[in-house]
Amino acid sequence: MQLIFFILTLIIVNINGEKEEEVVVVNLRIEGNENTIFEGSITTKGHRVTTLSGGTNKCDGTNNNLSQISGPTLISTLNLAAMTNDFTWDGTHNKLYDDYFVTRIENNSITDSKYWSTLIDYKMTEIGGCQQKVKQGQNILFAYDAFNKKHFLKLETLKKTIQIGSPITIKVTDGQTGQPIHGAIVGDKQTNIQGYITIIFYKLGIQTLKAHRLDSIRSNQVIINVTQ
Repeated sequence: MQLIFFILTLIIVNINGEKEEEVVVVNLRIEGNENTIFEGSITTKGHRVTTLSGGTNKCDGTNNNLSQISGPTLISTLNLAAMTNDFTWDGTHNKLYDDYFVTRIENNSITDSKYWSTLIDYKMTEIGGCQQKVKQGQNILFAYDAFNKKHFLKLETLKKTIQIGSPITIKVTDGQTGQPIHGAIVGDKQTNIQGYITIIFYKLGIQTLKAHRLDSIRSNQVIINVTQ
């Protein structure tokens, strides 16, 4: 038992006697008004964040005394993604809630009726982005004007590799409810009433698919490898 305790202690404490910062990898997607700003994996951790409008403040899950344990958060993930990729963001800082409010990502700024919303695994978050921690493997979504949209599209397929000239079936649902989405556009085709679409690729290599519909937030991307 003493040996187990010693090993665990080594895991959480570094050579200086300080607790190691929690680091996780999440799937981040940022859907703007007219395009997908970013979609990919991000290695994230809690840290101090600096914005033009909000200054420099901590963003590690301990904000507003919500937790005593620091860790990666929604905003820290957004900030690290912006630092390591070609996009920018801004946000004001509210001292009362000890948190940032996203006002802009790239050229998508908030208005009187349009805001940035955050979702984890297709569920709307209910606390600020520096209070809301994220976990390994979660799907993080920043969605612009989400409250004026009907659906959060989710794209799925059972196959990720397909032979050239062979059909592949794609399904589009509402990520929040599981409802099949009729009339979503994938490539140059529309889903049927059950939310399905069949596509045939005649070009070798990697093909990237996304679903969109005018009244909905775009889907995640699905990458298909077309082989001989």
